[in-house]
Amino acid sequence: MISRSFSLVLFFLSAPAALIAQVADAGRGAMRPYVHVLLAYGVVWLLILVWVWMIARQLKHVGDRANPDGG
Repeated sequence: MISRSFSLVLFFLSAPAALIAQVADAGRGAMRPYVHVLLAYGVVWLLILVWVWMIARQLKHVGDRANPDGG
């Protein structure tokens, strides 16, 4: 029973590595035509995060001005 459980655990731990290796070999270069799209999504997400951070910073300043005693 212990050896069967141990084998099962080893299988489940090694299966993702085997699947990742198969996907990496099979899909090599498959996303190459879409690199510019992925980069554009990355840039857009970065701009959105910066925009949200700037809004949060401005709201903090407005809140500090509206309530200068902090309470």
